[in-house]
Amino acid sequence: MPTWPAFMPEPLRESITLSGPKGAVLRTQMDAGPAKQRQRFTAAPKSLSLAYEPLNENDVILFEDFFEVNLQQGALEFDMPHPISEIVSKFRFADPDEPYRLSQIGKNAYRLTVSIELLP
Repeated sequence: MPTWPAFMPEPLRESITLSGPKGAVLRTQMDAGPAKQRQRFTAAPKSLSLAYEPLNENDVILFEDFFEVNLQQGALEFDMPHPISEIVSKFRFADPDEPYRLSQIGKNAYRLTVSIELLP
């Protein structure tokens, strides 16, 4: 199993966004009275958004190589310390259309933003 690159800095604390599982509960409106709810499945991924900075040009090249080669364009899962609990967990990139974004924040300084899923 691929492992998140060790050269990556810690994610920016203010950038960590964790969303609970989507679609794990099925809700049915009743003709009268409150809606009924039931658990749809026992395990569902949670969404995370993280930002890393500063990265230099070499870091960007190494990250893109990790993404394209080790993760086969983001298709594979990877191990990474959870950004809050720091327990090594399984993750995958969440959005195949935009798995990550790079933006320049200075001379030879970049910000990497990723949308990933914490797998059950």
